[in-house]
Amino acid sequence: MTLGLTAAACTTAPAAKAPAPPSVLGQQKGVPAVVGQPAPAGTGQLDAVTCAGPTHCWAVGAPGPSGTTATTSSVPPTPATVIDATVDGGKTWTAQSLTITPAPALTAISCPSAQLCMAVGLSASGTAGVVVTTGDGGVTWAQASVPSGAIVVTSVVCASAGDCTAIASDGSTFWSAHSTDFGQTWTREGDLPAGFLDAGNLSCVAGAACLVTGYTATAAGHGQGAIAVSTDGAVTWAAGAVPSGTGLLQSAVCATIASCLAVGTTSTTVSAVVPAHGARLTSGDGGHTWVSSAGTEPIDDIFGIACPSPSVCVMVGTNWVGTPAVGTGAVAHSSDGGADFTASATEYTPLALTGLSCPTTQRCVAVGGDTVAQITLPPTTSSAPAGHGSPVSSAPERAR
Repeated sequence: MTLGLTAAACTTAPAAKAPAPPSVLGQQKGVPAVVGQPAPAGTGQLDAVTCAGPTHCWAVGAPGPSGTTATTSSVPPTPATVIDATVDGGKTWTAQSLTITPAPALTAISCPSAQLCMAVGLSASGTAGVVVTTGDGGVTWAQASVPSGAIVVTSVVCASAGDCTAIASDGSTFWSAHSTDFGQTWTREGDLPAGFLDAGNLSCVAGAACLVTGYTATAAGHGQGAIAVSTDGAVTWAAGAVPSGTGLLQSAVCATIASCLAVGTTSTTVSAVVPAHGARLTSGDGGHTWVSSAGTEPIDDIFGIACPSPSVCVMVGTNWVGTPAVGTGAVAHSSDGGADFTASATEYTPLALTGLSCPTTQRCVAVGGDTVAQITLPPTTSSAPAGHGSPVSSAPERAR
């Protein structure tokens, strides 16, 4: 009798709970839709990423603390890794060699196919623009020509090897340049609006507008977000009408020919990073006029946005955590064309995510610092409305 009571007591006693795993900076609650991992050893600070289809993607950036090697005067410096690539949709990444020493700071990349890529940026000396290309998927990279007079090339989009558009600057004016021979020669085109500064992300929609984000100075160390718009394939530019008091803008994209989104921060400080809230603008006329979205964004500072379909949009950036504030990577997604965004749970996103590419409506990749991340989007049955152009990250083909 006593033995039976003892057995019953053992079967009903609750099992001891295992201690919860320690929290990781940048890890949110819930099933992770965003899974990050360290970039290949030696990688500096990644800033931008692009995908040529669902499997082949490239990320570029600048040399950084994790990519530098201590040297002596008798030993040449080892180039930091500034290009990483994946052929399995972001599951694994490998470093690609760029035979430029010291390594340049690459700010943008565009790959019109799984074999062809063009990356642009700034030389290690900070005095000259850089353009590099590959025709074999990144096995080898070679320097191409730089738009005449450019001391920096900030962004590039290639619809094909014969249709590449770059944004460049001589230190006082930003302008667009076009190449029909994959960077061997460039033709200077229109200047961006007067006073346009820090021209960054260039985004185009086939058959519709090209957009560039930046700011105009308002006071010492401060500026207001600005958007340059081109409706002729980046040949000429006009200033989009942005609400007064808009914070700094980092990226813009058109989900359809008419519907466009721009993102950034409520901060107007250009001389330092100031923790702030996310800002989002919307346009219903192809980027010519903009209005601020109502409500609070699910990401604090937003650096990138992409819309792989008229209904599906994704944005990446920073969530500020703790006191003093520390920036961690954050992602949010929309299934209604960017009208509303929902935060995505993340796993290992310890650094701000600054670059984003969405080759399909189910998968995206993001980068930031020495981190790369895969993003899985919720299922959707939406399709592009008839008559809408397909959002792309390259300039539309133009007759020349």
